[in-house]
Amino acid sequence: MEATLLVLAGGDSRRMGRPKAWIEVGDTVLLRYVVERLAPAFSEVMVSFAEPEQMEQHVPYRVVFDRKRSSGPLAGLEAGLVSCRTEVLFAVACDMPYVARSTGELAVAAARSCDAAIPRHDGLFEPVCGAYRKSALHAITGALDAGNFVAHDVADYLDVTWLEGLDPAQFESLNTQSDLERFHAAFSAQR
Repeated sequence: MEATLLVLAGGDSRRMGRPKAWIEVGDTVLLRYVVERLAPAFSEVMVSFAEPEQMEQHVPYRVVFDRKRSSGPLAGLEAGLVSCRTEVLFAVACDMPYVARSTGELAVAAARSCDAAIPRHDGLFEPVCGAYRKSALHAITGALDAGNFVAHDVADYLDVTWLEGLDPAQFESLNTQSDLERFHAAFSAQR
C-alpha cells in the first residue's frame, strides 16, 4: 500500500538495560525482525533514532533522527512525518514484535480520513503503534516546541479514529528481561 512504515528505535531502554533495537532474535536483531514482519505491506520503510550514536549496526533502511533530543517517541514521529514520501505513515516501536501486519493495514486505511488511527483497548491507547497523516505534524511539532513530550497528550489535539476490538496481546512491549525471555521462548517454538 502507498504508506510508510516507521520503526521507532530511539528509546533509552533503561528498563531493559541495553538498546532494544540490537537485541538478538534468531539470526537477526529485534529492529530488523519488526521491519521484516511488517515491511511487505508498505511502499517505504524508515527507522527513527534519537541520535546517530544509537546506530550500533548498519541499517539497510532510510534513517531519520529526532530534531529535539531526549524528547521520546513523539520526536521520532515528527522526524518520520517530516521525512516520509507518503501522506500516511504507520509508526511502531521497535520493542513491539507482536504487532500484526493486518493492524498496520487497518490503521493506514483508517488514517486516510483523519489525522491519526490509533489502537485502543481496555481504555488504553497505543500512540507508538498507530497511523498518522501529515496533517498531524502541526500538533506534534507544537507539543515538542512547548516542551510536552508525552505522545498520549497529543491525541487530544488530533482528529483520531480509535481502532477497537484488536487483540491487545499484539501491543505488548519488551520492557524487561522477563518480557524478552517470554518472546524468545515463543520465537523458538515457532521455528
